Amino acid sequence: MLRVEFQIGLSGIPLQLLETGENIESIEVDNAFPVPDSDELLFLTVCSGSSVSEEQLSADLPDADIVYVSRTGVSHHTYHVSVVADRSSLTVLSLLTENRAVPHRIVGRNAHLEVVTSVRDWQHLKQVAGAVEEVHGSLKLVGTTQTDRPGFPLGTDKVRQSVSGKLSEQQLSVLETAYQMGFFQVPQEATAEEIAGELGISRSTLSERLRRVQHNFCTLLFGAYG
Repeated sequence: MLRVEFQIGLSGIPLQLLETGENIESIEVDNAFPVPDSDELLFLTVCSGSSVSEEQLSADLPDADIVYVSRTGVSHHTYHVSVVADRSSLTVLSLLTENRAVPHRIVGRNAHLEVVTSVRDWQHLKQVAGAVEEVHGSLKLVGTTQTDRPGFPLGTDKVRQSVSGKLSEQQLSVLETAYQMGFFQVPQEATAEEIAGELGISRSTLSERLRRVQHNFCTLLFGAYG
């Protein structure tokens, strides 16, 4: 299996939001569901340099219906947004699923969409790339990695959503790296020194961050200590 990262031009809701000039920095597609009348219910994470209101988003997206806006605990200016829009606004996700690729991440920032997906092999990648290029005109391949783990499909990374605000991106990175290198396997497949080396940090820093991760998970499960 191949993990693939590529870039295409902005389109749909991410394009509309990033072109508003409202200080929006990125739009991540968390999930999407079809609804009647050829529309799509999109779940987005919107990061902005300033506060965002439902009224502002409605004005920025006059052809869409804002269903829900909620500030996350990760950042003062990060929001979960649900919006109903024309299904064509999420063409790249549709193309991936129609061609049996596994989408992992779709983020709009700067002048492009950054897409991470998994495909079976090089022939499958050629098929998927051709389908995307036929609609979007061009595709920039950023990188490919051979993997035996397909990873979380788009919209099913429930742990990240559940601990939103409980773990920082730095802590999530430490946890994910340790997990992928087999630190939690029995018997252990990687030592603390190897994990720290991979992350470019000291062993003591790794130990501190992992303890904070464990504490925050326990807080999430059992409530505050004492």
